[in-house]
Amino acid sequence: MFKSFTVTIRTKYSRTYSNFTGKISKTVLLFEMPDLQPMFQPHKGFLKPIHVSPLIDEHGSPVFPYYHKGSLKGTDINGTFKFKVGVPQELAEVLFEKFKEDVGVRNRTKFENELLEFVIVDVKEDRYTLPKRFKLCFSPSLLIHPLLVNRDIRKFLPTPSAVFWVPYSLLKGDTNVSKEEVLSLEEGIVETWKNRLKTIWIPYDENKEPVLIGKVEYIVLKEDLMKVVETALIMGVGASRASGFGHVELCDKERAVIDEDDQENPS
Repeated sequence: MFKSFTVTIRTKYSRTYSNFTGKISKTVLLFEMPDLQPMFQPHKGFLKPIHVSPLIDEHGSPVFPYYHKGSLKGTDINGTFKFKVGVPQELAEVLFEKFKEDVGVRNRTKFENELLEFVIVDVKEDRYTLPKRFKLCFSPSLLIHPLLVNRDIRKFLPTPSAVFWVPYSLLKGDTNVSKEEVLSLEEGIVETWKNRLKTIWIPYDENKEPVLIGKVEYIVLKEDLMKVVETALIMGVGASRASGFGHVELCDKERAVIDEDDQENPS
């Protein structure tokens, strides 16, 4: 159904970056394959079948600017980073080979009135081994209510239905879910008491966006929902997945998700 791969890039940018780094991932992807542009166009009531992550550092932590006590903290995007791309299976091989062909090629493109230089260092297909009990790490996410038509209404509690209804809908090829399907998600996946969550504000173009970050432990009670969890890892959760939001990964010990005692490092 869907596949994802991890792209490693080395970047050079002339100033501190003050926008969401999912825009850089998207820019590099479209530079490599501009024919994908229609997949990023907004379509009301349509879940886009494409996902990119924000930039990810060497420790597996997402890199992005954020607001601290009203002041914007920019980020340095010079160095080596990774980002992930999730697409339908039939597109994945073509895109994977395109990135493979361009490994080592130095590229330049105008990006937000500056010159962005990047080199594709490596590309690898992602493979997942999922336990039934796992901790999910959230990059900046915009969770939306599964039963409301107004997708601008956000949810900031990562209940199973709020998190997994979008990948569930992508799997079944439909935009909407019924109350019965929401109930099935709540009965089939449960969250435990082990969570560390936070709402922060980040920049996106001219706007400030409240986003959810952190980690939550879930237990899958129904075997048939394991594919939904895998699809969440590949295609993201919530709104604006094509712009870098809603990227989730299985947590590891190295990744710093939230440090409650260090408000300067909310990622």
